[in-house]
Amino acid sequence: MSVPQFELSERHKERFVPQIPILPQGRFVSLILIRESMSNAIFTTEGDILDTERVQAGLNGSPAIDRVIMFKRKQIAPERRTGKALLRQVGAFPFAVPGSAKGKKGEKTVKECYLLEGMCGYCPDCVLYGYAAVEGQGARKSRVLTDSAFSVRPYQAIQEHKKFNAINDDSMTSHTINELDHLRPQVFLPTIETCVDVTAGEFLYILGNILKTTRYGKEVSRGGRLRNHLVGIAFSDVELFSNLEFSQAFYEALSAEGSGAALSDGYLSLADFLRHLPGVLETLLRGVYGSITLVTGEEISPKNASRVRWEEGLARFKEDLSDFWADEARVKAFLIALTRDATQFAAKAPTGEAEEEEGT
Repeated sequence: MSVPQFELSERHKERFVPQIPILPQGRFVSLILIRESMSNAIFTTEGDILDTERVQAGLNGSPAIDRVIMFKRKQIAPERRTGKALLRQVGAFPFAVPGSAKGKKGEKTVKECYLLEGMCGYCPDCVLYGYAAVEGQGARKSRVLTDSAFSVRPYQAIQEHKKFNAINDDSMTSHTINELDHLRPQVFLPTIETCVDVTAGEFLYILGNILKTTRYGKEVSRGGRLRNHLVGIAFSDVELFSNLEFSQAFYEALSAEGSGAALSDGYLSLADFLRHLPGVLETLLRGVYGSITLVTGEEISPKNASRVRWEEGLARFKEDLSDFWADEARVKAFLIALTRDATQFAAKAPTGEAEEEEGT
């Protein structure tokens, strides 16, 4: 497959697998993100109240606080749908795969693939993100590791109840039809998504899904707008840290700076997080046992270069990404080739029997 040539991916080409592997290779590429709500958002599982967890505020001996939680499924499912829509857009569906569920020779046409009941088992999305048991195909484990994200600030400081009124056109009277708990705009959710044993093309596909996805949670046609800020890429031979630790480390750093008022009842900006990002990463990576190369923005001055190899170049990589995704012809050729490779792999690779969560 012809993969777009970026300076960053070429420089770290040994961190990607040359082809989709059957056995684990231990190559981890972690996408370090800060998700920012750009409108009111609703992250609820049951009822009308935002999902929360009571956890320790900071990393070390802090009191407990209630944090808003964005469950992993609410992150991955929209990103998967973005990817599947892109594949449909370029004509990757329908496509033909060798053989059939009954083991007959020839080709079987897969007309569509969608969450959750219509997983094909052959497209880049299914091969990367995994799927639960599909009739005649078993199940496939995800190579994209995710975790629930936690707000840095406490629930009480970042939520608000909103009532929605409906106007009766006949009588011109209004009445309340709904009341839901909302996340306020400009709330930050530090997140890490880890790609395991992926090709350079698969990495580009996953990252494109993240950067292109703009709406998460409930009632996304009227809210739920988020912006995913890519603030770092880590190449390693081990998984790094949890999202909870990420949020706790930021809470600790902001508290030490004297931003306690802003944490409890005030305002934080992306600049506040970027200012503390080097120290937060240094603290968290100190507890990781493995080889790590971290690519960040030019504004970051690492303090711990002896333990973690810090590199610049993230800004240029994001510019290269923007240029690539703007080129329709290149994107179409890339996605069709990626689909062909995934289909050929899935047709011959064994699948597991245990179910894998796909997201909702």
